[in-house]
Amino acid sequence: MADTFFVSQLGTSASGAVGVVFSLMAVIQAIGFTLGMGAGSLVSRCLGSRQDAAASRYAAAAFYTAIGFGLALTVLGRLFMDPLMALLGATPTILPFARDYAFYILLAAPVMTASFVMNNLLRAEGKAAFSMVGLTTGGVLNMLLDPLFIFGFKLGIAGAALATCLSQCVSFGILLSFFLRGRAQTSLHPRHARGAAACLGPIIKTGFPSLSRQGLASMASVLLNKSAAVYGDAAVAAMAIVG
Repeated sequence: MADTFFVSQLGTSASGAVGVVFSLMAVIQAIGFTLGMGAGSLVSRCLGSRQDAAASRYAAAAFYTAIGFGLALTVLGRLFMDPLMALLGATPTILPFARDYAFYILLAAPVMTASFVMNNLLRAEGKAAFSMVGLTTGGVLNMLLDPLFIFGFKLGIAGAALATCLSQCVSFGILLSFFLRGRAQTSLHPRHARGAAACLGPIIKTGFPSLSRQGLASMASVLLNKSAAVYGDAAVAAMAIVG
């Protein structure tokens, strides 16, 4: 909402770009929520049965897998930027804005997916307040940085994306700090990620409803953008604002 509000002051095509890239962010969320909610459910059950080591294995497996998927999305997205933006519904006039906006969103993909995982892990442990602190801090920071980068530093729509990227990094750091300082019951130490492949099956199976929900939401957003693009950039921008 913050990005949409400030970017809308840059023009119609810029507003449309936010809506186009929102579909990409929905994919990032789908990956994070699938792994996070899948692992969170398993972690909660393991902790309830006092299998702390198993809980940490699921947590670490989801965390590092999320980073891996995020990095893959970053690399592939950067390599195929223009075709990806066109696939998501960008018109020729929206494409330059969508490219600038997606650049930093793709850079933040690994920390975004990992943050969604940590958020769900903390909630599964009953520490919802910790997850709230991490996510809320990032959201408030994003609202403060948007006008600074867009208008103060005159970065345009790239400034909005950079603000989102930096805010997500701050959220990631705060959430990770709870695990590093031992405030969480589970551990994300790399040693717990050994044998992660065996944990991925149950994690994805448990998190599959989230994948379906978020994945379908992303597909619906793409189809709406492509349908709206027939009527011009203003229609795509309107979809972004309503969304």
